[in-house]
Amino acid sequence: MATTVLDATTKSTNVKTWEKTTTDTYADSIRNARDMGQARLNYSRLNMITTLSENEKEDWFSFTVTSRGKLRLTAINLSANSETAEADESTASDALEEASSNFEKAIERFKGQGLKVELYQYVNNRQTLIATNEEGKGKATDAFDQLMRGQYKVQKAGTYYIHVTTKDGKAVDQDTLYALQVQLGDTYKHDYVTQEQSIDHTNMTDGDIALAKAEAESGSVTASASVLATQGAADLLATGYTNMATLRSAKNQSSSSKLFSLLV
Repeated sequence: MATTVLDATTKSTNVKTWEKTTTDTYADSIRNARDMGQARLNYSRLNMITTLSENEKEDWFSFTVTSRGKLRLTAINLSANSETAEADESTASDALEEASSNFEKAIERFKGQGLKVELYQYVNNRQTLIATNEEGKGKATDAFDQLMRGQYKVQKAGTYYIHVTTKDGKAVDQDTLYALQVQLGDTYKHDYVTQEQSIDHTNMTDGDIALAKAEAESGSVTASASVLATQGAADLLATGYTNMATLRSAKNQSSSSKLFSLLV
């Protein structure tokens, strides 16, 4: 992934805020997970603001933990917390502030908001479920509660994969804005905010998605006509099913940064 570092905002607390943008993909899978960055103990905080677009079923993201420590994963369904079709900054701020101050309520609320979040690792070269907000999954369900409280103990460095999908396995019928945040330890010096640009899924069939995944995993640059028609040939060939992230200057603290600052 090509990255261009430009600048960062220094907050009054001497925390530097960085931003980058990524683009959603039709080829969502664990192998094509979009990188959120490195979670370093008491150093970095990773934020993702993104959307499950109408007729989309899943997103995959990855992050790397560089050491042992207590890991926190905060997940917020911003659309479900809004009375309007789209969550505005005020609504999102209220939801995030409430989640940061009341873990128990945030956990229970998120379980009932239609999205399923799963955390995976490769263990002995096998994709292994570590945590989920789905009820009845034993240790994995307990681990998700620990993550939301910031009490999940990471024993060694490694890569984790976040899978966001719907509880019923069906595509969403309207755009669903949500946010994720990852932090290792209790403090941080660098705040990394990723804003993902959504793409149109309304005309994509299950067959189109399966083909996009197969082509991405095989490294093929030849795309089907339906995928080209939906995403646009120029954009598709430029990205090659990857998401070229650009870190850009946060000269004025963005609204997304303001939202996530509430989770400190």
